[in-house]
Amino acid sequence: MKIKCVFFDLDDTLHDHQKPFADSVNHCFNDFSRKHSISALYKKLRHYSDELWKDYSQNKLTLEELRIQRIILALRDFSYTISREQASSFQSQYEDDLSRISLFPDASHVLNTIKDHGIQIGLITNGPVQHQKNKIQALNLHTYFPNELIFISDEVGIAKPNPELFTLAAGRVNLPPSEILYVGDTWVNDIIGPLNAGWNTAWYNHREREAESEHKPHLVIKSLTSLLNSLHIKK
Repeated sequence: MKIKCVFFDLDDTLHDHQKPFADSVNHCFNDFSRKHSISALYKKLRHYSDELWKDYSQNKLTLEELRIQRIILALRDFSYTISREQASSFQSQYEDDLSRISLFPDASHVLNTIKDHGIQIGLITNGPVQHQKNKIQALNLHTYFPNELIFISDEVGIAKPNPELFTLAAGRVNLPPSEILYVGDTWVNDIIGPLNAGWNTAWYNHREREAESEHKPHLVIKSLTSLLNSLHIKK
């Protein structure tokens, strides 16, 4: 596997997406967090986010409604009912907590080390343009990724797992799929999507989830640092 470019997912790959969520749940629904697993709720929220995103991408649902419905539906699976007003208040708190996010401890070193070895790096993320740009700014990611290699689904009009998004990115770096590696934590978006575009994939399975299909990622890693070994880069 001769890799000349590595693209990364953003949420829960370069930063802990679960921490601001947990902080917001503890703040808004303290009685829930005393009885239930926030990690399990987070998994439900991401599931409903992905499901509702299909309607949002087809203009059948507003972004505001998506955000309200995903937390209502996720909590409902735990027999915990909230109003639309409570869902809206939670979203406001969540956005506030997201403004204080930070990179995973090993992310900065890994990104710089890959770049120092002459390998290009890029970012591919699903989400609303301004919402994702706010996170990119909070994490200071422009110091690592050039603007032309940052792809936000709502900005380019294609979302993961659509292989066309990965084909677009491959064209931007002018490399064949066999020389590109994608690193991400979500099975459908970050493994199946790039595999269908012919890319190499690294499943960052730090949450120790089960594979959701028979697809085979080229690498399975539990830390970003271990990616360096796979790329034959000295730490």
